[in-house]
Amino acid sequence: MKNKVFLSLSLLAMSFNVAAFTQFKPAVLNAALLFEHDATTGNVKNSLQWIRDVSGKLQAMTEVRYDRNGCFTNINMVDKANGREFHLVNKDGVLKSFKGQHITGEINERCEITKLENGKGNYVLSYNVRGLLETMKDKDTGEVIESYEYQNSQLPVRVRNYKDKKDKRIFYPSGSAQFLDSEIVSKRGESTVRVKQSCAYTADGNADKCSLIASTNDNYHGSILIWISNHEIDYF
Repeated sequence: MKNKVFLSLSLLAMSFNVAAFTQFKPAVLNAALLFEHDATTGNVKNSLQWIRDVSGKLQAMTEVRYDRNGCFTNINMVDKANGREFHLVNKDGVLKSFKGQHITGEINERCEITKLENGKGNYVLSYNVRGLLETMKDKDTGEVIESYEYQNSQLPVRVRNYKDKKDKRIFYPSGSAQFLDSEIVSKRGESTVRVKQSCAYTADGNADKCSLIASTNDNYHGSILIWISNHEIDYF
């Protein structure tokens, strides 16, 4: 269960990085959803994020580099807790990996990944009118594998995986999540993950340092305590 909780933290943490008025560039947010890291606001050039446990041991690190249009050019991810690693390059609309997990794809002029192949399958992706990721379909059968549902926020409130029969509902705090200690609940099947987080924020609205407790217990007994220190950001 520890690994499952850990893998969900990237998506859960994003809700605390954004106030109601904060707007992400769609390409930045879509890449964060697909490749499991926190989205970054502003005209960012380079974003370095990491997760350390309570003893300071590095658990995961993600570095993302962007061009001036907000489209990622490189994504490097190492997840020591779960033995996952990938290094991606986006060049001239072609997505390729050169180390770790094998990933390929195609990217259009809006920096939307339209085709994606990884260890789980070969997919065609579609986006809604706001440019946000909406569906992933099996390239060969046309069957919807995963769908993303939104309300007024740019962040998804429901992620449904039809292949694995998973239905994740995400409940965000009302109003602005910035500058407040917050709690979020994610439901996956019969399992409920509760996350409490307290963050310090930079002037541009990105999380700087956060303490986070995740647990499947309502009283947070037997919880996992993780320190997230993100981001180090370079802007154009």
